[in-house]
Amino acid sequence: MDPLIEQVRVEIGYLGYSESTAKSYCEHVQKLSRYINKPLAQVTDEELNAFFRTSAIRRLSRASQKLQINSIWFLFKHILKRPLNLDIALPKAKQQAPSYLSREDVRHLVDSCQDMRLKTLIVLCYGCGLRAGEVVRIKVKDISGERHTILIEHGKGDKSRYVVVPESVLQLLRQYWRMYHPSTWLFYSRWVRDQAMSVSCFRKALLKHAKAVGLETRCHPHALRHAYATHQLESGMPLHQLQHQLGHNNIKTTEAYLHWLPELGHGGVDLLANWFTS
Repeated sequence: MDPLIEQVRVEIGYLGYSESTAKSYCEHVQKLSRYINKPLAQVTDEELNAFFRTSAIRRLSRASQKLQINSIWFLFKHILKRPLNLDIALPKAKQQAPSYLSREDVRHLVDSCQDMRLKTLIVLCYGCGLRAGEVVRIKVKDISGERHTILIEHGKGDKSRYVVVPESVLQLLRQYWRMYHPSTWLFYSRWVRDQAMSVSCFRKALLKHAKAVGLETRCHPHALRHAYATHQLESGMPLHQLQHQLGHNNIKTTEAYLHWLPELGHGGVDLLANWFTS
């Protein structure tokens, strides 16, 4: 392995990026290293552009291509100390509305769940708008019943934030604690108690339950987060407050929900009102 890849890993850790980011960046830089088949320090702009024109890269999704670019940009900026000159065009972004779960859908999902562990995961994702990776890594010590908050450590982008927890969610958390008595991780692994449960374990359990109640085509952990956002906007939550609760860096990310819920925006006045008579 090219020694510069290990330098990328070390620098990422020094800058406070998450371990998953470090792993992903190193894997993508390694892909470039295999392609050019020579020391990364000697890579040229022509070789870089040829690499991004290969079918293996072009057939990737826009998000995957951006990740490949970001990985190489990190190598050039922080390790090689050289400008990155790329002449490539990314596929056009496709904005799709998220899977939409109605309030009735969510209630059906919760009420029909007999597994207290899964039920609590669902309620936390929906009741607080959490990502799957955030909810499975909640620590017992980070829950404050007095303040009605949960500290989300190392969220997306390795950022931490406090989220508001409704009283109904706290009540279920108390029931969950009396049943499972977690000590460190709120949702510990079934096999190793001192480790957090995996996201894939949550996804599989949710999909199995959703399929059993007829919601499999629209239900996954992130759909619960989308449901939280849309239902809070419908209930009048200010956009900036929703932005903080969801942990969005950019308000424009939160504003996307307004496009998916046009009835919440100003639909304009009827310019032809009273022009026609019945």
